[in-house]
Amino acid sequence: MKNIFINKLYLKYVLLLVIATITYSCEERLNHDDDLPNTLNIIESIKIGQTSATIDNLSGVVDFVLPSDVNLSSVVLEIRSPQGVEISPANGTMVDLTTPLEITAKSGGKTRKYIVNARLLPSQIAFVNEALTMDAISDDDVKAAAQWTKDTYGDKFVYIPFSNLTIEALKSVNVVFFFYDNTGSSNLPQASLDKKNVLIQYVVEGGKMLLGGMATSYAEVVGRDKSGLLTIKSSSAGGINNDVWSIDGGVNFQIDQRSSPIYNFTTIISSDVNGYFPVINGGFKEDHNTMWDLGPLLAPGHQLGQFAEFQRLYGAKVLATWSGVTDEAVAGIVEFTPTSVYAGTIIGIGFGGMEWAMNDGRTNVYAFNIKGIYRNAIDYLGTK
Repeated sequence: MKNIFINKLYLKYVLLLVIATITYSCEERLNHDDDLPNTLNIIESIKIGQTSATIDNLSGVVDFVLPSDVNLSSVVLEIRSPQGVEISPANGTMVDLTTPLEITAKSGGKTRKYIVNARLLPSQIAFVNEALTMDAISDDDVKAAAQWTKDTYGDKFVYIPFSNLTIEALKSVNVVFFFYDNTGSSNLPQASLDKKNVLIQYVVEGGKMLLGGMATSYAEVVGRDKSGLLTIKSSSAGGINNDVWSIDGGVNFQIDQRSSPIYNFTTIISSDVNGYFPVINGGFKEDHNTMWDLGPLLAPGHQLGQFAEFQRLYGAKVLATWSGVTDEAVAGIVEFTPTSVYAGTIIGIGFGGMEWAMNDGRTNVYAFNIKGIYRNAIDYLGTK
């Protein structure tokens, strides 16, 4: 009796497995027609300008996330599909995406439908600081960075004191720019720490941050930088130094980063053939650095090299190192790419030589490199 009972259970299990397999196969067939070529890849790509859509061929849903200045009522679709597939509207057609658009793909008398959705990224660039107003910012470099951001982004610029920082206030913000500088301590202002939960939520939900100067440590505050390698910190007054200081956008020639959008997105920036970008000329220099020491990643057990290990372990791409450091283990510009938890991107720029205001009143002939890199970083983040 026991064996008969077991056999009945086994037969029942096999029957359920067969039914489930047939059901799955039928459901799978409903998503495509055998007569259509490359059935799960009928539309290979759709672009509007430089922006590519996310395509779910199985469900037939196409999603665009477009820059804020795109006019959704008149965009041109660039559509790639296999030979023999007729797409309507056709490649190169101007369409209105203010409401979902239906696209059809036909081949051999069979039709497949897609729905195209589009949304615009928020447009504002927010400069955040503990001062209630821009005029009340005490540090000369921070005030100069805030003024440059306002002058550069015009109507898109918004100043938000930390006391007013809420998720609601960030709804229309595309990139949060936090630049901090101070003499005597690298500690961030308490007002910024009090709002960490707001900015954690912002980055988790896809918000982007540009962190400059001592504010690079805010990537640790929001929990994105868990490396523990942001240990090169200095906040002394500084002094006269007649050298030209550079950053190395080449990093090394195994993983040359000079093609990164922060160097070539909107501004042509001067560098030499080795990838060195001069950032400050001879004169008084503040000794204010907040950079990553990748030295521990050169130790035995880290076989991939310091840059690849940093990216593998922490999702952090090194975009520039401090030039002149022979082991190339001092990272000064780092991009923290999205993870399964943090949908947003963070870029940290911690080079002390990238000053916004000269203490001795001189003109920094390399200021255009500083402004160009910051501008490109913001613009790049704005498209993510």
